[in-house]
Amino acid sequence: MADTPHTPGTGSTSTRRARHVNSFLVILLLTAAVWFVVSMSEYRDYPLQARIDMTGYDTDRYAVLRADSTVALQVQASGFAALALSLRRTPPILSVDMRADAVRRYQRPSHDGSAATLCRSVAVADIGESLRQQLSRYGVRHTISARDSLRLTLVARDSRTYRVSIDAVQVSFADGYGLYGEPSVSPSEVTLYGPREALDRIQTLRVAPAAIAGLSASASHTLPIDPVWEQYGDLVPSSERVAIHIPVQPYVERSYTLQLSVAHADTSHRIRLYPDRATLRLWVARCDLSVVSASAFDLTVDYADIIAGRPHLTPRLSRFPEQVRIKSIEPSEIQYVIIK
Repeated sequence: MADTPHTPGTGSTSTRRARHVNSFLVILLLTAAVWFVVSMSEYRDYPLQARIDMTGYDTDRYAVLRADSTVALQVQASGFAALALSLRRTPPILSVDMRADAVRRYQRPSHDGSAATLCRSVAVADIGESLRQQLSRYGVRHTISARDSLRLTLVARDSRTYRVSIDAVQVSFADGYGLYGEPSVSPSEVTLYGPREALDRIQTLRVAPAAIAGLSASASHTLPIDPVWEQYGDLVPSSERVAIHIPVQPYVERSYTLQLSVAHADTSHRIRLYPDRATLRLWVARCDLSVVSASAFDLTVDYADIIAGRPHLTPRLSRFPEQVRIKSIEPSEIQYVIIK
């Protein structure tokens, strides 16, 4: 059987060709990658639509009639930055302070003779540096706007101020403690802004019903105002909550036996009272014990009740310190005899 002819070096030549092809492809891919990185790193002009968030005006006092919400920009950015911006689901949000020195303010009379509108306008060129600084975090280093200015148009809301009532707040104290003075409310007044016809339908503002129990020390509680304004359209409160400060002191019970006198008595008659003394029981704050004594009270019956022929007289305090809390006066009925 004859041998098959063999060509020397055939296998090694195929292997070298494959290596050359692979090397070429690697170099080509590396070259393309370098070109892509260099190209994407270069800064070029790109269009960009940005959202505008206008700040610096009182949304309580003014309603917005018109506010430019977007601005078209021509920006300089790297390809990577432009790609990242294009992949964002929402456009960049840029803040514009409508109180800035560059903002122009003017009033425009309304067509129906109502309150004039307040207009604010700012040239984009004057706030370009601010926009560039905000866009710098996205890799943008230069901006040019196709729009000359941004505008904000406001209309003043009517307003009405109300004292805040706390009569729906129930307060109770721990044993031996009580209210010392009067609760204070901050702010004591709240202003509502909105249409006049809606404001006229609200007569009072009060804290929503609440219960504060077991107080044994002075404390402040922040509570919501009952939001009645929500029933009457576009009304905005200057505050939705108030702080109520409740002064508390420990109290002790004291009793004094006091001489009764007849107030407004006719000097031509003598009145004899039975009994002529009554016992007064009261609560007094411990901090006021040193300034409260029997001499601070006057216990009287009224001569007008005698003239009216009432069979019994009621003892009443005609003078007492405001710091005390009266518990009882005993007896509650006094007999009398007129001596002519």
